Amino acid sequence: MTNETFRVIEESKRGFGQDNAKKPCNVRYYPTDSRFSDEEVRYQGCPTVAVTKGGRIYVGWYGGGVKEPSLEHFNIVKYSDDGGKTFNEPLLVIESDEKRMVHALDIQLWTAPNGALWLFWVQNNALPLTDDKEYMMVANTADSLPVVKADGYIFPDMRHTCWCIVCDAPDADRPVFSAPRLLDIGFLRCKPLVLDNGRWLFFNYDQLGNRYGYMISDDEGKTFNRYYGAEKLFTSYDESMAYQKLDGSVRMFSRNRMREIAEIVSMDNGISWSNARLTGIESPDTRFFVSRTPSGKLILINNDMREQRERMSVWLSDDDGETWKYKKLIDDPTHHLTYPDADFHDGKIYIVYDRGRRFENEIHLLVTTEEEIMNPDVDILKSGMVSKPLTPGIGDNI
Repeated sequence: MTNETFRVIEESKRGFGQDNAKKPCNVRYYPTDSRFSDEEVRYQGCPTVAVTKGGRIYVGWYGGGVKEPSLEHFNIVKYSDDGGKTFNEPLLVIESDEKRMVHALDIQLWTAPNGALWLFWVQNNALPLTDDKEYMMVANTADSLPVVKADGYIFPDMRHTCWCIVCDAPDADRPVFSAPRLLDIGFLRCKPLVLDNGRWLFFNYDQLGNRYGYMISDDEGKTFNRYYGAEKLFTSYDESMAYQKLDGSVRMFSRNRMREIAEIVSMDNGISWSNARLTGIESPDTRFFVSRTPSGKLILINNDMREQRERMSVWLSDDDGETWKYKKLIDDPTHHLTYPDADFHDGKIYIVYDRGRRFENEIHLLVTTEEEIMNPDVDILKSGMVSKPLTPGIGDNI
């Protein structure tokens, strides 16, 4: 590691002075600004979905600017009460704060066991890109760390802060969320896991460390403790997600640059972990989704190839993840589809992803069933549109 990179890491741990990322960005309800509309948004991606006990479908993503990262970014949430056919005007937005130079990004939705809707997002500090800050780019070029410069700013804060708001009645006519709460450091970009003993695992990863980071709550989210597991395989974006096996062990998958999903296993409910290894499941260094379905099967949504973010597929396993007997392609297998998220309700599977994040910047929702995925007469699963910018920008992929 270069001296310049080491300096960036140490400054990142301290929040670059004022540490504005430890103060929440503004949460605005029912915004009417045209800049949040498809007519004016140019860049967007990285969607998330959660379905309430009443069947309301919440979808969120982040947009703004013409690429990532940007201090014009905002997180946005909409919902549908007709099965995803139509979505309301924005329920809320969480805006980056250009004045304080705080970047708000990567929203994540999750319905807790008690039916409450949790909304997570990430913040990090940005700095004006001046000559004396150019040394920070060495972390990117020499050590392959995610330090980025864009639009006159540099985004070197790899620590991140993890925030949440919670809605106890997400099926209400006018949903109300709690005040913003700072949970921890780290980058949360996948749904938490609830174990059979009631423990909650949150995989908010740490880009500054060489071990897989996560949080544990044993009191349904009232308090959290931070833990670190096995040493990482080569990755800048862990984006870990886990499921509990039938024998009680926890199998955590993680993104990495070796073009296969990595895994570690815990036999003690997430306290200690095996060494990391490759799974043999090809994946082109991008986000995936894995979970147990309500029927007991396992679902994996993944770009089924090593090099390109194409061939997004839904896999089902009926032997606890040993094999994946059923696979179905999503939409056009040659198109750029990324960052899937999913939820389940009343026998249906709700999957969101972005399409063409470098070009079209579309947000899609696919509603399917296990029966459709297992049906040999179905070749490709078709989705519907949630959001499509009229004049998309040319974005980047992370």
